[in-house]
Amino acid sequence: MLAGSFREQRKFRSTAAAGFGVILFFLVPSLLAQDSGFHHAPSSAAAQKNPFAGQHAAVAAGEKIYASKCSNCHGEGGHGTGIVPSRAKGRAQKAKAGELFWFITQGDEDNGMPSWASLSDKQRWQVVTYIKSLGTPDESRAKGKQ
Repeated sequence: MLAGSFREQRKFRSTAAAGFGVILFFLVPSLLAQDSGFHHAPSSAAAQKNPFAGQHAAVAAGEKIYASKCSNCHGEGGHGTGIVPSRAKGRAQKAKAGELFWFITQGDEDNGMPSWASLSDKQRWQVVTYIKSLGTPDESRAKGKQ
């Protein structure tokens, strides 16, 4: 009787371990994929290209919009204020332009970030262009103001 019970326990452990392995095989990649984008932006957003990238006029326009809409929370020059993270460095600078555009459009009300879908696409891309310029040396941003 003990031998049968031992075999059943062993079979159960083997089956449970295999089931756990299958769950991990499918679960881990999906969890990693969810965290890979900026604020869970979809891959389609990451693939979007900024139509104003590198345009100094867009940096200047984006800076004005940022000053009126974003600086109260994110600070002048995107350096952050208290618990609000910097836009001049960190995750925002590592994010793809399309991810930033998506996040500005969608917002995250639960974390205090409003949706700025009321701004035109052009204005949102200009803000993205300005934010991305914050990660460049000051000299190159100064050229955009000339």
